[in-house]
Amino acid sequence: MDPNWKPLETKLGPARCVGFMFMGRLNGINQYKHGISRQYLFLDDDGRAYEVAARNEFREIAFEEALAPVETSLREVGATLETAYDDAYIERKTAALEALGIGLLRIQVVPEEAAD
Repeated sequence: MDPNWKPLETKLGPARCVGFMFMGRLNGINQYKHGISRQYLFLDDDGRAYEVAARNEFREIAFEEALAPVETSLREVGATLETAYDDAYIERKTAALEALGIGLLRIQVVPEEAAD
């Protein structure tokens, strides 16, 4: 599935989308996960926001309400929507955790067709 960035970029502007990953689409809802906050943002193709109502079901909510948990979590770790979730960020986070004595185990899954 090709990622659909248009709804997110229309709502936030491209510079504020750098921490998001496109996770897929279900029932017409694009699912974006923020790499730093680990919070989801659900938007339809017109940019209307949703929350999970039940398994595989969504309920429309105000965009500001949908975005608030993402921004709150980012503030707690000193980041913003403009903070990229990239290799440099991951390296800084890993180093900070290791300095605190917290080791990380990372497992990378390589699809069979990529392993050949």
